[in-house]
Amino acid sequence: MAKLDLDDDIFGGVIPLIYVLSDSRGETANAVVMAAAAQFGDGSVEIVRVPNVKSVDEVRAFFDENYDESRPTAVFHTFANGILRREIRRELDGRGIPSIDLLGPAVTILSTLTGEEPSHAIGATFNPDAEAK
Repeated sequence: MAKLDLDDDIFGGVIPLIYVLSDSRGETANAVVMAAAAQFGDGSVEIVRVPNVKSVDEVRAFFDENYDESRPTAVFHTFANGILRREIRRELDGRGIPSIDLLGPAVTILSTLTGEEPSHAIGATFNPDAEAK
C-alpha cells in the first residue's frame, strides 16, 4: 500500500486502534469497518469490538480502563436509541476520540422518507422479502 506523506508518519509506526461499539453484537458496524480497513491492507489497523453496550457509564468505564492516548484511536458505533447515541458521542467528543455514528443518519433519512418513527429495536434486521406496508 502506498503511504501518504504526512510529516514522515505522524503516528510513529503505531497501528491505529478502531473500537466498534454496539448495543447488540456489533456485526453491522464491524462489517463496515472491515470493508473500510480492507482499503488499506492487512495489519493497517487493529479492530476491537465492544458489544452489548447499554449505557454511557459502560463506555466511560471502558475507556477509563482501556484508552491509550498515545495510540491513534477512533470509534465506529451503532446504537438504536438516539439518546444513548448522543450521550456516547458527547463522551467520546469530550475525550477527543473521533467517532462515527453508522446507524443514526440512515435511520433519520428513512424516517423522513417513510414518515414513520423508528422502532429503536436493538439488533433489528430488515427482511427484504416481507410485504411492503
